Amino acid sequence: MPNEPRPMTTTTTTPTPTHGHGPATRWTENSLVEAFRFAAICPVFALSFQLSLFFGKEALRLDRRTRLTPGFEWARFMSKTVMRSRLKLAPGSSTICRDRRTVYLSNHRAWSDFFLDMYATEGKAFTMSRMLVAYAFPLFMVPAMYCGAVFGFKRDSGDKEKLNASLDAHFETFGDYNGIVIYPEGTRNVREHSLPLKRGMLRYAHSRKLAVQVMMTARKEKVFSSHLVCANRNVALPIHFGEVIRAEDYPDFEDFYNEIRARWDDGWCAVNGVSEAEAEKLPDY
Repeated sequence: MPNEPRPMTTTTTTPTPTHGHGPATRWTENSLVEAFRFAAICPVFALSFQLSLFFGKEALRLDRRTRLTPGFEWARFMSKTVMRSRLKLAPGSSTICRDRRTVYLSNHRAWSDFFLDMYATEGKAFTMSRMLVAYAFPLFMVPAMYCGAVFGFKRDSGDKEKLNASLDAHFETFGDYNGIVIYPEGTRNVREHSLPLKRGMLRYAHSRKLAVQVMMTARKEKVFSSHLVCANRNVALPIHFGEVIRAEDYPDFEDFYNEIRARWDDGWCAVNGVSEAEAEKLPDY
């Protein structure tokens, strides 16, 4: 009989046990730890405004002339007491605008944006937040809106003039706040590149002849993020303040928008080009 072809054989290699020290296992362990931290911080965040009244250094001071805003007390409580975040001035950063009503443009990365950005503005700027957040965190949102630290709005209300008038009234009612933090990308963005900037609030700033300053911070999503389900303390965060853009210097809105876009791109590159090791060596903000 002719010789039949011999069947092909394959050699299999039994993977060496990692005993819990392999890359995949480490990733799982880290994820579980961060998820546990996130779950632990969530109730603190929900009650953070009330807790800041007890643990804040200045919140209960009776002399209003020297007392800081409740918004700053809350932001400092979350940023420093709870999360121990460290803001680091990125190379080429300007100084924060303090001498006039200002719209601060910030990158929206995570839940931590709200307290980190308010802390960065020294509590002199309130933030805009969708009313939907009030349903998720009523214990936080109700007192924050009551004292003016947060301006709640409905995203799809459609009436821009009514929204603008409400913002004007908010500034007049809560005189402790001389600025507003907005997120011009319009949504949370953790990509490596920026999204196009929405024009609505920029038109508001232009029509009211307000100052605009880009305030960019990297790695905020590492501090407290529902998207990544993580929470980390003691994170070094590069922050960059752009040059102040004065609306009265730009009669044409498109020129105003293009200057903002250029400053935005400069800030994006300034903070995202800093490594974690380099951030540790930057001066404190």
